[in-house]
Amino acid sequence: MLPRSLARVNTVMMLHSAAPLALADIARSAGLAYTPAESALATLTGRGPNPDSPYYPMAYLTALVDLPLADAFGDERISVAYAYGPLARPGGAAKGIELDLLLVGEIRDVPALLTRLVLMGARLGRAVVPFVLTDAELERARRNGDGHVAAALAGVRLLGQDPSAGPTP
Repeated sequence: MLPRSLARVNTVMMLHSAAPLALADIARSAGLAYTPAESALATLTGRGPNPDSPYYPMAYLTALVDLPLADAFGDERISVAYAYGPLARPGGAAKGIELDLLLVGEIRDVPALLTRLVLMGARLGRAVVPFVLTDAELERARRNGDGHVAAALAGVRLLGQDPSAGPTP
């Protein structure tokens, strides 16, 4: 993974829906002071976001994996999280595209989680749309061949291991 400040600036640059961004806006969206944001941006300059670069797909997927999910999840017990839909594919960060998240776990305070996800989305300039399931609901949906769940599980795993996917090789 990238150092924290680089990861935050990379995430903003790859996933922010408005362009171009002033450095002050990048710093605010990344949750950084101006100088560390400026330094991180200088480091990233020339590496992305350039869709023609061979490094672009990896930088884009790194931006997804480096989303500030820990802040948004708080102390909720999320066992697995996936990003899916258009934004989960390199080049899918067009204006107006929502960040679709599948969150699996035992959520005690759904309204508080939704509020934190809205705040995270505001920093990125896009809506965050969570699809929240318990582990049992995920298993039931999978057994029933739920297409929405299958599409979400085909996305980018951001956190944890799918409990029914078996051990990692």
